[in-house]
Amino acid sequence: MATIVEQSVEIAAPVDEVFAYVDDFSTTRDWMYGLHKIEPVTEQLRGVGAEYDGVMKVGVSLTSRIRCTGWELDRLIELTSVKGIRNTQRWTFSALDGDRTRVDAWISYTLPGGPAGAAMAAAMKPFVGIAIKHTSETLVRMVESRRGA
Repeated sequence: MATIVEQSVEIAAPVDEVFAYVDDFSTTRDWMYGLHKIEPVTEQLRGVGAEYDGVMKVGVSLTSRIRCTGWELDRLIELTSVKGIRNTQRWTFSALDGDRTRVDAWISYTLPGGPAGAAMAAAMKPFVGIAIKHTSETLVRMVESRRGA
């Protein structure tokens, strides 16, 4: 069974700027908690079909290959693992009044090992929640500092 963690933030920047920043894989290490390495494995760097190999360090190193499975300009980025820890990350972007953007993060992951893996995933959920919160807060700080907000 999948474990799901959700987080929302508001950023003082227009939706097109926020989306472009999140969509640029080269900035991801600047704001994603625990991301040690991310490298494209396809010539395509954006949009459905783009793939990346990544290494997360959260006590232990976790490797995964992710593929962009959903992409709508200024609205949605969805990444799903095709190797490694099974996970899906969905980032949705909503324009708000006054050049502000709401970003909703939805992360689903499943650890291997049947019932034992499900128990471990449940035990990890608070830590994953903290990591997602840290990621969201860092994303706000990085985008806003780029524009001098």
